[in-house]
Amino acid sequence: MERDLTQGKPLNLLLALSIPQILSAVLQLMYNTVDALIVGNFVGEFALAGVGLSMPIIFLMNSVMLGLGAGVSIIVGQYFGAKEYIDMRKTVGTSIVSLVPLTILISIVAVFATDPILRIINTPPEAFEHASSYMKIYFAGTIFALMYNLYSAVLRALGDARSPLLFLGIAASLNVVFDLLFVVTFKMGTAGAAYATVASQGISSLFCLIYIRKKLPLLALAKDEYKFDSKKFKLILRYGLPSALQMSVISLGNMAIQNLLNSYGVGAVAGFTAGVRIDSFVVMPYMNVGVALANYTGQNMGAGLHDRVREGLKSAYTILLVISILTLPFVWFFTSNLVGVFLDSSSGESISIGVAMLRDLVPLYIFLGMLNNTQGLLRGAGDNMWSLYGSLISIGARIAAAYLLNPIFGIRSIWFGSGIGWIIGYLFVYLRFRSGKWKEKGIQRVPSIELE
Repeated sequence: MERDLTQGKPLNLLLALSIPQILSAVLQLMYNTVDALIVGNFVGEFALAGVGLSMPIIFLMNSVMLGLGAGVSIIVGQYFGAKEYIDMRKTVGTSIVSLVPLTILISIVAVFATDPILRIINTPPEAFEHASSYMKIYFAGTIFALMYNLYSAVLRALGDARSPLLFLGIAASLNVVFDLLFVVTFKMGTAGAAYATVASQGISSLFCLIYIRKKLPLLALAKDEYKFDSKKFKLILRYGLPSALQMSVISLGNMAIQNLLNSYGVGAVAGFTAGVRIDSFVVMPYMNVGVALANYTGQNMGAGLHDRVREGLKSAYTILLVISILTLPFVWFFTSNLVGVFLDSSSGESISIGVAMLRDLVPLYIFLGMLNNTQGLLRGAGDNMWSLYGSLISIGARIAAAYLLNPIFGIRSIWFGSGIGWIIGYLFVYLRFRSGKWKEKGIQRVPSIELE
């Protein structure tokens, strides 16, 4: 069910959006986490390293799809806030007929590019085949990830964060079953984990489609509405390409860091992979409060309510502070136990690397949260280029710091670089917010949009 975000207290609205969004993200993370948990314990350390180092590459290949999908969400939210429902439906129809063939093309290219990319980033030989099989199967099923992420993004733009959570919960449960079946019972290794993920994503996308057609007539398009509208496609590119570029830059930065990490050997990669699995759960609330703020901002920008947007950022910072107080002490004190879930006791070096990473990052996570929240506001307002610039500066500082500090701190320079990048990126986007120029970026006259 759609929700009007232009009425009511911003804090309550953001909580109502954020909690289902965070739970959805937890379930989304469960796909890769369950893969890593089962692969690490039933296939081995080399297989875990293979799955772990595949993630930056997968994210890079998915960046265009996810970025343009984020653009669609922003446009739909602004149209919904302005009550321009015909244009909203045209945007959804155009997004489907344009993004589906694009995603299929990217999937084909990604499958053939997998092995060359793994060689470029100096993948350890022991992990190469594990990473290759996982990535090729995952890429072949990317269309299912597109459909789920697109449908769920549109639902969230309308203020409905609960339905995607429900569908994802069912699919995540099936993913566990499939993982146990393919990896443990049938001994299919990392390939089995990839098949389990693809099958689960297909199920979640199907549930989203059925729900929209049955329960949301506002979004249930007729056959003749699945057609290409050039103006809407230009608008999708205007809002989505900066997000796609932002995600691509982050992915390329992660691959540069991965190259540095690979030089420390497969044990370091496995330890870092285990640490990143815990890290993903820690940062996920920060990231998804930013997503909720983007949806909130989109509707209020469409309605011209700039003061409510400012109030929304203050409320998002409040939520961020509470999350930090509740979660970070737990991470600090139980780091060894958390990392040990992914690796057996014989992997002592790998466990120590994962523990050191998480404990060094605990005092720095707050800056990541503030960066993501402020970028969420800019994206929701349509000020995507400045959000992109913030990511460019952040990832550039991260890479530079990691390589420059490497002779001094060794492997710890990798996550020290992350913290430095978060701080510098946040300062940049916050100055943009303070300038107030983001107010000029919304859709001003929806019925007669013209793009130069």
